[in-house]
Amino acid sequence: MCRPLKITLFVLLVTAFAAAIQPEQKPEQKQEDKKTARPVMSTSARLAAAKTAFLKKTGGGDNLAYDVVSSTLEGWGRFTLVNAPEKADIVIEIFSSAEAQTSLSSSTGVSRETGRMEQSTHSSKQISASEFKLTVYDAKSKVPLWTGVEHPKSAMKKKDRENNEVEAAQRLMTRFHDQIEPPQKQ
Repeated sequence: MCRPLKITLFVLLVTAFAAAIQPEQKPEQKQEDKKTARPVMSTSARLAAAKTAFLKKTGGGDNLAYDVVSSTLEGWGRFTLVNAPEKADIVIEIFSSAEAQTSLSSSTGVSRETGRMEQSTHSSKQISASEFKLTVYDAKSKVPLWTGVEHPKSAMKKKDRENNEVEAAQRLMTRFHDQIEPPQKQ
């Protein structure tokens, strides 16, 4: 007998043996299993079915993105915001990276102008690229349902930087809104 045929016969025997020793379920037990099983829903269906949301802030940035997301959700009226993740259908997590940082250094050295020992102070501003990330996940199963990232334009002035951050957070919320309630095509 050739080797592939032996392997095939072995696999068939093992399968038949496994089927023979498996306990038979009673018809009423099969019905109960169907009743307790939760239907599998797509991520879009889970988002559409959600009624309550818990808002969670992560990251080291300021509250600007969180405030934009919070006020947009309240104005939308699609979700009821709750104060604990256990009470929510979905959790909306807002990650905001740190904004520009100023560092101050002081040193003592010989002055070129006077030739004496003098203390000098130097400050520098380090502007890092900020990022807003919105992650929506099922509150019970922790399965991610939607994720979006926006990078605000950089700016030197604080007011311009804040305006760019608000615009980026609004773009993020618009994308999330359009995922749940797609705009009507005309």
